[in-house]
Amino acid sequence: MRKVSILITVLLIFISGCNFFKKETKEDTVKTVQDNRTAYVVINGKTLYTDDFFKFASIALKEMNNKDLENNNIKKFLVDSFIEHNLLLQEAERRNIKVDEKKIGAVIESFLSESGTQDLKVYSGSYDTDAKALAEMLREKFMVETLIYDLINSNIDIKEDEIKQEYNQVYGTKEPEPKAHLFQIFTTDKQVAEKAMAELKRGLAFNEVAARYSEGPEKEEGGDLGFISDDVYPEIFGEAFKLKPGKISDIVKSEYGYHIFLVKEYRRPKKIDYNDVKTQIHFSLYNKEQDKKIEELVDELYKKADIKYLTDIDFSNFTAPDKSRSNR
Repeated sequence: MRKVSILITVLLIFISGCNFFKKETKEDTVKTVQDNRTAYVVINGKTLYTDDFFKFASIALKEMNNKDLENNNIKKFLVDSFIEHNLLLQEAERRNIKVDEKKIGAVIESFLSESGTQDLKVYSGSYDTDAKALAEMLREKFMVETLIYDLINSNIDIKEDEIKQEYNQVYGTKEPEPKAHLFQIFTTDKQVAEKAMAELKRGLAFNEVAARYSEGPEKEEGGDLGFISDDVYPEIFGEAFKLKPGKISDIVKSEYGYHIFLVKEYRRPKKIDYNDVKTQIHFSLYNKEQDKKIEELVDELYKKADIKYLTDIDFSNFTAPDKSRSNR
């Protein structure tokens, strides 16, 4: 489900591909203004510039590599998010939504303090964002958040019956899957597997043999995988669930290599109680309803909007950071 970005703080790599451009035209001539900024798009008569886009998308762009910058789905997502944000912002302005300037000042003061510099980088994508630019970012964010709360969040009412229905569908009609406390020795070498099996048959402890021969990360724990259900791991692990507690399997070949399993014990988890997941289900249903209403709002704004694209965003103007260097 498409979620509307207010200010992008994460980048979704997989995009649904939905086309949200309803009323839009494109002019052949790239227009510039007196300050030499490149005009990018006109939304309902308001001109936005390419540097407005890059400022908006800066956090996401700084997390991308050059391959990401060439991905058309990612580009489209960033452009869609930018347009959606500005449509919501214009609607907030049309409704004369105000924000608490004292709240903005307090956040800026916190960001600009010594302890808040890391938070500032996470929020704005830079340590050197000035107070004026930061205040504008916060003002836009709070305006859109207030709009969404006034039009959407305040009208969402998740009923108890809805929560119980969801519980019954997800948890109430099925028994929890049994879990096995499973140990494994894994190797890609058949001869190594045979050596491990020979030592097990001589009576050596499974954890000692696993620590010596296994190639999996669980070797550090003596092959202990903990309690698992057979639908979480690859199909080959179904062979382990055929074992009786305390029994060791033969060498089992899979597409990955060679396995030797030991089941220490089985456990069937108790059925999940409604009260234990009630809050979680409410939160999930609330988010789904919020996403649906936000999507409906944005679609309605698109239908009414007059959007004229004046040029394309040239992502080659943004150079992906050398992360191997910056992480040193």
